[in-house]
Amino acid sequence: MSKRTILTLIIIPALLIAGLILVLVNNPPGTTAELVLEQQYIDFGTLPEWEGPITRSVIARNRGKDTLRIQGIHTGCSYATITGPDVIQPDAEEMFQITINPEILPTDETSATAVIYTDSLKTPSVALTIVAAAKRFAVLIPDTCEFGNIRPETTHRKHIKLTVNPPLNISETRLLPANHPKLTWQMTPDPDADNSRLIAIQLGPLRDRGRFASLLTLAFPNGRTLTLPVTGEVVAPVIVQPQTLSYRMVVPDTQPSLEFVLSAETPFEVLKVTSPAVLDVSVMNGPHKQHQQRLKVVWRVPNASAPLREEIRILTTADPKPIHIPVYGFIQKD
Repeated sequence: MSKRTILTLIIIPALLIAGLILVLVNNPPGTTAELVLEQQYIDFGTLPEWEGPITRSVIARNRGKDTLRIQGIHTGCSYATITGPDVIQPDAEEMFQITINPEILPTDETSATAVIYTDSLKTPSVALTIVAAAKRFAVLIPDTCEFGNIRPETTHRKHIKLTVNPPLNISETRLLPANHPKLTWQMTPDPDADNSRLIAIQLGPLRDRGRFASLLTLAFPNGRTLTLPVTGEVVAPVIVQPQTLSYRMVVPDTQPSLEFVLSAETPFEVLKVTSPAVLDVSVMNGPHKQHQQRLKVVWRVPNASAPLREEIRILTTADPKPIHIPVYGFIQKD
């Protein structure tokens, strides 16, 4: 076969096919559509929640020669919605509307990334960053009234500051009754600001020990309400440290010892100690330690392998209820 024949029948057709494949790869059908946003970052600033939802617009352009189809929009957050066209014609502009609900928007500045999905191979997805912060209708500082650890039969007070941001006659604000008879509150004007009030909250005296939790509610003249959580922990007048004694593993016929401390905010005395026969409990402090008592517990370990699972009960002048201290230990086997 001559060179001319080879060139005509093989080489030239092969080059034409390769060139066609290259053109098809670089220019596949439907890729000329391209979504371009006029801006990919939109800052709403600080939005007053009492003014309702706020909407901003972003111009979207199809820079391709084919029709662009919007296949979906993911806002990336719960407080924003995005609406817009389903189709953008070639070399045409449309608007996407971004609406934010300030009532569910975080107070501090927050950022969310929305994604618009298209059928374009050039721009299958386009991101839009949304930045905003909310200004609350009313603010309580602090926003939780935490009394911490309190003693039974004692009374405690906390002060909260209320600030109302929109123009409103806050003198007509009502403090709704608490759901607990030992929780009361009252509101007085703030001498430093007309749109603020000082709220005094009183808790106690409480008898039952354990966690205390309640809600206080402010009702504003425009129908809005604001709640204030109130929490505290009613603890025993005398604190034990550690609360449990553990000897771990001991050798038979030994007398290991452990210590614990009783502490209180007021002076107290140890009236009575009740313990099992294998434990010797003694008070180590002298009379000068009126707010604290250190006690020592000696375990007269028997010549047996039975584990120690007992309890020490202590009665003090600070608390009508006895203090219970679990004691554990294990005896090493031969």
